[in-house]
Amino acid sequence: MTDRAGGPAPASVATVVVDADGHVVEPPAAWEGLSDEQRPRIVEDAAHYEHVIVGDSEILAVPLGTLATPGSSFADPAAFTPLAEAQPGGSDPGIRLGDMDAEGIDQAVLFPSIGLYFCAVEEASTAVALARAYNDWLASYCAADPGRLFGAAMLPMQDPGAAALELRRAVDELHFCAAFVRPNPCAGRSLSHPAFEPVWSAAEELGVPIGIHEGSSVIVPTLGADRPFNPLILHATSHPFEQMLACAQLIAFGVLERHPGLRVVFLESGGGWAPFWAERLDEQAETFGAFCPDMKLDPSEYFARQCTISYEVGERTLPALLGFIGRDRVVWGSDYPHHDAVFPGAVDTLRTTIAPLTPDAQALVLGMNAQRLYRLPSRHAGPAAAVHAYFAAVTTRDAGAIRRLFTADAELTAGGAVRHGVDEIARFYTDGAFGFDDLRPRPGPLDIDGDRVEVTIDLHIGGTDNRVVDQFSVAGDKISRLDISALPSVLGTPRA
Repeated sequence: MTDRAGGPAPASVATVVVDADGHVVEPPAAWEGLSDEQRPRIVEDAAHYEHVIVGDSEILAVPLGTLATPGSSFADPAAFTPLAEAQPGGSDPGIRLGDMDAEGIDQAVLFPSIGLYFCAVEEASTAVALARAYNDWLASYCAADPGRLFGAAMLPMQDPGAAALELRRAVDELHFCAAFVRPNPCAGRSLSHPAFEPVWSAAEELGVPIGIHEGSSVIVPTLGADRPFNPLILHATSHPFEQMLACAQLIAFGVLERHPGLRVVFLESGGGWAPFWAERLDEQAETFGAFCPDMKLDPSEYFARQCTISYEVGERTLPALLGFIGRDRVVWGSDYPHHDAVFPGAVDTLRTTIAPLTPDAQALVLGMNAQRLYRLPSRHAGPAAAVHAYFAAVTTRDAGAIRRLFTADAELTAGGAVRHGVDEIARFYTDGAFGFDDLRPRPGPLDIDGDRVEVTIDLHIGGTDNRVVDQFSVAGDKISRLDISALPSVLGTPRA
């Protein structure tokens, strides 16, 4: 396997790989249940731009198929692709799952393409109908594999009360794992407006994160749109600048203070701005903090407590800035199947980007952070789920996860010694393997026989490569016994 630069792909780590920001491409069938006044219409002009019109209002003008085909360019209108010829996995979940398999992606959280721009719809009742229709269609898309495809609900923020109700329906009935909003003003209200309190309360109560997701537009109010128009500048500016302002407003106007359980993830804006912005806001709070009476903590403290940032797969600043952001606060998004997505090769590119990180940090960025943020279930069932969770916990050196994975009276045998009970088992890891920064287990295929699982592992630890065989006994969703053969000698050597 090679990365995009042609060099060898770095060694993989044992973890789930989760795309925190993938996209679907809504087909006309998504709106077929709506009235003529509410159903989006697509009209192509002579320049091959497709105009999305709802009622009497245009909400988007772009070559939709080009937008939804990886590697496309907007430079040559003669090469524009119509919506019907877009990357098929955007609207066909079966094809998408095959693309995910080829990429090595276990799970994906999905956001819209056309629906990103429904915040421009002025009529609140139409926005509510569009959101319900989209969420219903997305639920049917995710039903192709509910263990791998997960929906982020569209919320009609034109009517905050209806948005809160739709969020509850999407979580309770459609089993979505998140919702999204635009950072831009909607119906004249910014995200810090008191009218949105019911939405934040519902998300906090339901335990689902809110994804803040921008999309460049000359129709939706966008920072920089008042300056000379240039598509490159608008696209480069709108995504991070709108996210930075949304982040500042949610913090400074007390939204995160009033809702300490609310979790927010900033998507598709790059990740490099996060440490700069937290530092900048902290500095400003020293002299202007009195203007923000609802902000009780330093801005960086709110970010560390409640916010997550999504990186692009090839962002070279990720390894350098991870320590400033917090290794638990970074996820990644493929942007599949949009024009600027890396496809094929997103995960290989990401692995190359994060290769300087320790294996545990790599595992967190690749998927563990996103799985925890969105509270995704394992894609595996039965004993396999417990064993895969075990290897992810070992890779991330997560003693808490180890404790949760073993039964209270579990036994572990290794190196001729037997550890009894979860406390002794946890100490086996914390006093041993977890002390090595280079700990990297690479398990082979699982051999499952009823509640017993055997797996051979290529284990790198303490600068040595070892072949280890683990035999698990699983009771329900927990490990009741683990036998480790050929314990690496380095684990018996005192560490300085």
